[in-house]
Amino acid sequence: MDTMSLGLPVKSNERVAAAIAHLGTAVAWFLAPLVVFLVLPRDSRWGRYHALQSLLWSLMGTLVSLATCGLAIPFFLVWHVIAGVKTMTDGDYEYPLVGEAAHRVVYGD
Repeated sequence: MDTMSLGLPVKSNERVAAAIAHLGTAVAWFLAPLVVFLVLPRDSRWGRYHALQSLLWSLMGTLVSLATCGLAIPFFLVWHVIAGVKTMTDGDYEYPLVGEAAHRVVYGD
């Protein structure tokens, strides 16, 4: 689901928070998106949506990496970088498999 099509304005601080959640995983795998999700106020739905997506993607990446003895880590990191760049430039990004779940949690759909 494209949250930009909902007509919701995205504040610049939410955009930066979303980029930190996505790109911060290269340094702090779970910590960056978790902190962003917990620190942003509930009315910052767009930023919380991106932080939760990043957190769920990290969790899934951890499980897949455990099953593949760490071979999947670069794959999941590349997705985080793509999400961070797209969030800063195009304005929106949805991870495969976890994006819709994060959208339901944050937006209540």
